[in-house]
Amino acid sequence: MKPFLRSLAMLILTLALMGNHAGQAFAQTSSGDVDQIVADLSLLEPYVQYVKIKDLQMQVLDTEGALASGFSKEIVLLASEMVAYQNDLVTAASKKAEPPELEKYSRLNQFFDLATLNSTSNKNSLSDSPAAVAAIPPCGDWTYPVPNYTPSWTDYTSSNPESTLISLGFHHTAPYACGYGNCSTADFTRGRSYTGPYGTCASPRFRDHGRITGSTAFRIQYGEPNPEILSYSWPYWNWGSYVQWWHNTY
Repeated sequence: MKPFLRSLAMLILTLALMGNHAGQAFAQTSSGDVDQIVADLSLLEPYVQYVKIKDLQMQVLDTEGALASGFSKEIVLLASEMVAYQNDLVTAASKKAEPPELEKYSRLNQFFDLATLNSTSNKNSLSDSPAAVAAIPPCGDWTYPVPNYTPSWTDYTSSNPESTLISLGFHHTAPYACGYGNCSTADFTRGRSYTGPYGTCASPRFRDHGRITGSTAFRIQYGEPNPEILSYSWPYWNWGSYVQWWHNTY
């Protein structure tokens, strides 16, 4: 079978699998289970392929291969929804439309809620083993968010806030990555690297966030995952979902 046809077949299988279980929810899940879910999802990297559809790079999950390799149906279903959500994000951004509503993806939505509960109620402790730290993605994940707090804002004044922000290396945030109204005039992004407790996340996967708050006032928030997820390569396959979750949580 040609590679494109095989990818298309896997996409159809993924959608069918999701449709047959769309109404089901996770069983009651503990914080430790959430950590295991995150670990299992990370192991699906080799099963996520990329195809061009109408000049857009889309993901396709090899559900058949993942199930045959021993991944649970619950994990494969969740990963399928992540892939669908991320593909819809790409499509919406290409049309300059609003991001898809998370409520459409019941399993992903519930996982986000569980991960948020986990992040606030369970402060993960690391062993002294360098290998344990090295295994954590430097850019963070649901188990070890980076940063695991909301960065503070620093206020500034300027006679021309827009010109000042642009002179500092900022650009207008892409509309799909804004998250609130008046994005084209008030919201700014400056891509950057970020060095946290688990290493350095390469630029521009993080950003400094600028926002004009008045005719002579602006603010900068230093160091958060960059929501302009279509402008750079991802550190792992479900980074797009993680970034959306991080911004919903912090």
